[in-house]
Amino acid sequence: MAETAMRMDGGASNGDRGGGPHPLPLFLSLAARLAGDDLARLAAILEGLKRYQQAARPQPMPAMQQADCKGGVRLMRVGGPNAGPALVVVPSLINAPVVLDLAPDRSLVRFLAGAGFRTYMIDWGVMGRPERRLGLAGLVSARLVPLLRGLDEPVRLAGYCLGGTLAVAAGQLLGDQLDRLALIASPWHFDGYPPEARRHAVQTWQVARPVGRILGAVPVSLLNPLFWSLDEEAVVAKFEALSRRPPDDPHIGWFAAVEDWANSGAPLSCPAARDLFEHGFGTDRIGRGAWRVGGQRISAEAITAPVLDVGATRDRIVPPAARLRRSGIRRADVPAGHVGMVVGSGARAALWEPLSNWLHGR
Repeated sequence: MAETAMRMDGGASNGDRGGGPHPLPLFLSLAARLAGDDLARLAAILEGLKRYQQAARPQPMPAMQQADCKGGVRLMRVGGPNAGPALVVVPSLINAPVVLDLAPDRSLVRFLAGAGFRTYMIDWGVMGRPERRLGLAGLVSARLVPLLRGLDEPVRLAGYCLGGTLAVAAGQLLGDQLDRLALIASPWHFDGYPPEARRHAVQTWQVARPVGRILGAVPVSLLNPLFWSLDEEAVVAKFEALSRRPPDDPHIGWFAAVEDWANSGAPLSCPAARDLFEHGFGTDRIGRGAWRVGGQRISAEAITAPVLDVGATRDRIVPPAARLRRSGIRRADVPAGHVGMVVGSGARAALWEPLSNWLHGR
C-alpha cells in the first residue's frame, strides 16, 4: 500500500484559540445558571475559562503516514515494528482522533506501537461529499471494513467511544479475520442511558436536523450541549478548579489540549447523526440487535474472537448500563472519567499496559 505523509494533530489551530468551549454563549449561560447568586463562583469559572483560552498548548505529535484510504477515510500508520501483529485503533466519529495521540507521554497509539504491534489508526477525515451520504452502517461497510480487509491478515481491533460501537459491527463482518476486539468506553445498549438523557438526545437532533440539511452535515458545536447535559456540573466545575491552580502549573496546558480536542472535529454526516440519535438514543436499534450493516443483522454474540470491554468508573458519557452486556467476555474498569482513562496521568498503568497485555494474549 502506498504511504503518503499526513498530519494527524486534529486540534484547534491558533486561529481557533480563545473561542471555546463551543458554543461559547451556551457555556456562559450554563455557568451563570449553575453559579446562581454566587458571584464569586462565577468569577472563578470565568477566570478558569480565561486561563484555558490563553494557555500554551503542547507541541503536536509528528505526522503519521497514510497507509491506505477509502473515499475520505484514511488508515494511518502510527509506527512501531514492521513485523508483529496488526492492530487498528478506531476513534470516535464525533471528535478528532488527536486524543489518542496527544503528546509523547500521553499517546495511547504510540504506546501500543512501541509495545510490539504494527499499529494503525483510522482517521474519519472531514466527511467529504461521498461520506456525507453514509450513515453509521455505510461508514462501516463501505469504508472501515474495506480498509481492514486490505491488510489481508488477522487484525486486532481497539475502538474508543463510538469507534468501539462501529468496531463491533466491523468485527462481525470481518469474521475469521478478526483476531481480538477491545472496546474502550464504548456505548452499545442505548437503553442504558437515563430516560431524560435519551429524550434530550432526540430533542437535540430535532433542532440540529434542519441546520444539518442546509449545511450538508452537523457541526460539533451543535452536539456539544447534548454531552454537557449528561453532567452539567462537571462541565463548569473543571474551569472553576482551573482558576485555583498556580498560573504556571503545567496541568493548564494539558487541560487546554484536551479541551481543544473536545471542541474539535469534523461535522457529522446527517445520516450518521440520524442513526446515532434516532436509532441509537431513540429506539436502541443497535443494542436490540436490529441494526443491519453490510446485509447482516449485527449481534455482539456473533463475534467468536475474544472480546475485552473496558469502562471508566466516573464516565458520564458512557455509563455502565450502556456498555456491552454480552456474556463470555472479559470486563475491566478504570478509576477515571471518559477522557482521563486514555490521557490521564494514571492511564498508562490503568489502561495502556493491561490493554497491551490482553491484545498480546497474555
